[in-house]
Amino acid sequence: MSRSILINLMLALLIVAGGCAKRNTAYEGAKDIELLQTIPVVGNPRDLSYAGDYLYAALDQGGLGVIDTHNYRLNWINSITATDGSEVSVYRIRLLSTVPEYDALFMYSTEGTDDIKFVNTSNPDSLRWYGSILGASQDIKDMILRKLENDPGGNLMELLYAQSGTPNNICYYGRYNGEFWEGSEFSISTSYPILGLDMDASNIYIASDQRGLLVYSRATQQMVSQLAFPGYAEKLITNDGIVYVAARHGGLQIVDVSNPAQPNLLGNYNTTGYASDIDYQDGKVAVSSGSGGVYLFDVSAPANPKLLSRITDCGYANTVTFMGDRLAVASRDYGIMIYSLD
Repeated sequence: MSRSILINLMLALLIVAGGCAKRNTAYEGAKDIELLQTIPVVGNPRDLSYAGDYLYAALDQGGLGVIDTHNYRLNWINSITATDGSEVSVYRIRLLSTVPEYDALFMYSTEGTDDIKFVNTSNPDSLRWYGSILGASQDIKDMILRKLENDPGGNLMELLYAQSGTPNNICYYGRYNGEFWEGSEFSISTSYPILGLDMDASNIYIASDQRGLLVYSRATQQMVSQLAFPGYAEKLITNDGIVYVAARHGGLQIVDVSNPAQPNLLGNYNTTGYASDIDYQDGKVAVSSGSGGVYLFDVSAPANPKLLSRITDCGYANTVTFMGDRLAVASRDYGIMIYSLD
């Protein structure tokens, strides 16, 4: 047999073998979780925020969706009454964050002049607008609103939000007292993209695209450390000294930041699709992975994440959030999908 014939035969065998190879898709041992409800919406659901009795959905050009988590009734909102009785348009909502203890909802809107709207949710059927942040509010990629711990007055919330794009890559920290924005206390400027944010009492954590994880001190606003890993860091969440990162084609990346000066990559999981958002609850992590659906992990041992379930019937998954014993998925194709975790 000539050498050329032998080479062609070997190539043919490789093609046949490759065609018969089994694709590495969902983990064989993972169990399905039950779909409870699909809620069609107007617009593309870009973000979700859970506040106990209600789930808020940023619907981009569809405005704001308010979903009663008891009966899944959707209230579609395109205007909100201001404190002076006037009507404020609600349109092109991209990001949401809530503090249910203080009936507070912040919405990032790109309608006309980009702004962050302050909304009171004490009556979900009649939301009230209190004001907006108008300066330094363009190209916001992520924002976090939280109850301020150890607040003697019992009414302060802290807001961290990131403005990212040429030429600015800045995150701002400030406080809100339920009626008024008290202004930015400090800002952190970096030459790297800021796509995702989280914070604890000491540090601010930044998902910085191809740069990976950046760690900054809240006290000095100086960089403490950085860590690169496979993929592009898009969103992150931190819990008890561990940072969980949705890293686009790098899937789930898990970093130990118990020593912020020396972050250590503990583990990872290669998801199908592009991992774009992430949430954490009670030792579990959920990752929305675009066309790859949603992955649910047990991370009680962070160095060894275990796949519990993969959702593949939700279409293109934009984002995901835990709702106690349920999981909410924002699907570009189907709207809001609610799953049981039991």
